[in-house]
Amino acid sequence: MAYKGDRGRWLPPPGLGGGLARLTIGVVVLLAATVGMALSVAWPYADNLVKIGHGVAYYERASLVAPDRVRLPSPGEADWAGRFELAWDGGYGEMGAIVSRGDGFVVRTFTPRQGTLAPNTPVRVDTYYYEGDPRSALGLDFQNVTYHDELGDFPAWYVPAGDARTTWLIFVHGHNGYPKESLRYLRALHAAGMPVLVPTYRNDVGAPASPDGVSHLGDTEWQDIEAAMHWALDHGARDVVLAGLSMGGTIAMQAADRADVKGRVRGVVLDSPVLTWDDVLLSQAAMGGVPTIQARLAMVLLRLRYGIDFARFDWPARSQDLKAPILILHSDEDGYVSDKPDKQLAARRPDLVTLELLKGAGHTQGWNMDPAGYERRLVAWLTAQGAAHPSAPADG
Repeated sequence: MAYKGDRGRWLPPPGLGGGLARLTIGVVVLLAATVGMALSVAWPYADNLVKIGHGVAYYERASLVAPDRVRLPSPGEADWAGRFELAWDGGYGEMGAIVSRGDGFVVRTFTPRQGTLAPNTPVRVDTYYYEGDPRSALGLDFQNVTYHDELGDFPAWYVPAGDARTTWLIFVHGHNGYPKESLRYLRALHAAGMPVLVPTYRNDVGAPASPDGVSHLGDTEWQDIEAAMHWALDHGARDVVLAGLSMGGTIAMQAADRADVKGRVRGVVLDSPVLTWDDVLLSQAAMGGVPTIQARLAMVLLRLRYGIDFARFDWPARSQDLKAPILILHSDEDGYVSDKPDKQLAARRPDLVTLELLKGAGHTQGWNMDPAGYERRLVAWLTAQGAAHPSAPADG
């Protein structure tokens, strides 16, 4: 029961006011500790999502067992089916099929291209397969060109083929990637008579940095691809097909949606694409032991700190906004980026979306699993869109 104090004010019973104060303080401290614990996980996770890193790690060890055979530890990436690059400090080669297995190792075919693989050398297995540039890797003529936007000058490869006054393909590499990602696809595109522009974007090696020095997961990088589109159109392209791997697909989709020349996009090709960041970031957080609530908090932090608008990336939810035909090449066995959003988008827009599921392929490994089959699907779709002309004379 309340009582009147010395000055006539109604006060809580003696002892109750102090208890409420202590309870309130305890609740505030508990909330602060909870928020602090959540931020202690979410903040570094958010930083890790957008950090730029072009370092090289060699995480396996390999030895030659014959001039054309290499031995690597198993289980691991050496068990991947298909063909891959094997790289080490100062050298690389092309690694083919598994020819034998033993206790804790596999032996694969191997073609050295540069350097000598000494016994027990630290190596990495890479999906890129080729090193160098279009001429050194594939014997294709190309030009080093530069295009410009508000951040500065961006280097690119231009690989001419057929008639320059037709549809060009603009290839967008993935997060923290390199233009050499395109090398797996250039020979088939060249034979199909398609000129190809391989641009860079902000924070790439040799390209201007973003003002804040971090990746915006496609929410600003598309502007650099828009500038590349202008360069292509200014140099003879009638229209363009945008193509991207993984986050490169995210960037290509944003350019197709937001560029001032989006009306000149004839189609979009996506390999293992990120079609919604929510799905990818939550699944990767789970794989890394980051609780869902902290992963969602990290996305809120990225919105507040860098203005990244995740709703723009949710293409299954935005399916009615699609304007250009889309080819998606992906696999159920991609353990890095799920193909579930691809299936949702294809089901909602069967009039525009063609989904090619590639059995047994890991992330961006469709070509590595079956180069001829992959190229056949790609060129057939481009030809159906009137973008490729396989009978066209090829330059270079």
